[in-house]
Amino acid sequence: MNSVIVSLLLSLALTLTVELSLSLLLKVRGKDLLIISLANLLTNPVVNYCSYWAFYLFGFRSVYTVAIIILLEVGAVFIEYFIYKHLISFDRFGKLKLSLILNGGSFIAGIAVSILIQTI
Repeated sequence: MNSVIVSLLLSLALTLTVELSLSLLLKVRGKDLLIISLANLLTNPVVNYCSYWAFYLFGFRSVYTVAIIILLEVGAVFIEYFIYKHLISFDRFGKLKLSLILNGGSFIAGIAVSILIQTI
């Protein structure tokens, strides 16, 4: 169980690093960065814990696992969009696009790290 907790914490750290870096590049500032961080504290552990169970139950290449991960990621995008819609002032190109960009970036980074770990 400790390895699961470590994995969840590392995933959260990677997600926060990627999403806050992207946010800064997009010129998000002030309390909006805190809200983005808090939104990720809400969604990231749930998405990753459920993904962990999907991998455990169905395997890495299962169509069920892929479907579950897609549903989890889409859910995270919309939950974070809802939070951004009501709590952040940044609106350069829309809060849904912001959520898509940030979540897409962290998802791609997560896949890249997973591939890197598997090749080591």
